[in-house]
Amino acid sequence: MKQFLLPDLGEGLHEATLIEWQVTPQQFIKQGELLLTVETAKSIVEIPAPEDLTVENLLYQQGQAIKVGTALLNYHSTETSQQATNPSSKSISVVGELAEANAKQELQREFIVGSQRFSQQEQQQAAQALHSHRSHMRQASQTLALTGTRLAMRQQLSQAHQQVALVTLFDEVCVKWSNTSKALPRLITALCAACKVEPKLNAWFKHDSLLLQQDVNMGLAVNTPQGLLVPVIAQAQLLSGTDLEEKIALAKQAANELRPNSVQATISLSNFGMLAGRFATPMVVPPQVAILGVGRIELRYLLSKKGNIKKRTVIPLSLSFDHRVLTGAEAARFLEAVMDNL
Repeated sequence: MKQFLLPDLGEGLHEATLIEWQVTPQQFIKQGELLLTVETAKSIVEIPAPEDLTVENLLYQQGQAIKVGTALLNYHSTETSQQATNPSSKSISVVGELAEANAKQELQREFIVGSQRFSQQEQQQAAQALHSHRSHMRQASQTLALTGTRLAMRQQLSQAHQQVALVTLFDEVCVKWSNTSKALPRLITALCAACKVEPKLNAWFKHDSLLLQQDVNMGLAVNTPQGLLVPVIAQAQLLSGTDLEEKIALAKQAANELRPNSVQATISLSNFGMLAGRFATPMVVPPQVAILGVGRIELRYLLSKKGNIKKRTVIPLSLSFDHRVLTGAEAARFLEAVMDNL
């Protein structure tokens, strides 16, 4: 008799609540068929049978909390003695023979040039060299464990993905100015102006309440070797010109030095277009409810209403918002206000 244990559910979760058994005692089920359903702090998880089995008895009831690694049920395995008898050695032998045969076929294709054929010894030497080369290629792979900033990024964005009802609006705006080096301060100013038009996007959603923020504390997504960081420009609505440019430079420096923020962002801006891409779906990280993504800025020749061809700067915009608390109309008015200001 064997015991089936509650497996690791990922995301650092150590406990789950039994929602429903899908089997009964003495029932036979096949590998992969559903055993039970549990609920974690983040999701509903369906757990399948690890092999063909017959259930002996169930050890927990619906509604009970269960620790990871705890026995859930006793069962009898239906593996045959033939399946249990030395399967690995046979598999290795067959795989080895297939690999050798494939190598010989490959060598026969690669080492016949015109009417000339290489000897069996030469082919064997080449096969050994090919095998050594492939082994080296396999060994070159590596696993990078997530630590520090990247681990925190994984945890935060995984949680955001599960919580937020993410919707993104896409548009692009033509502007008359062409000095793209000043684009970031202009974008921040435009965001602050839009927050006056639709203040619900400059807010936090906590405990089923939307907390409107008086100050625009602008989160600025910055790519660093350690991962994505979001330094904050406090009271961005009070800044302009040189002061705003200095604050942007200080924010980027703080991100690269991994300095913590003194205030929490109320809305964020991601200027991913500095690297590549025109549109994206930026993630909204709670308690924030909105983030504006800016794509690659382009110079285009456009036809005016009067039929004249003019050179214009075009900025692609992607506004993501949390549809749990914001309507599409509110987000659209906000995006329109950004575009009007630009």
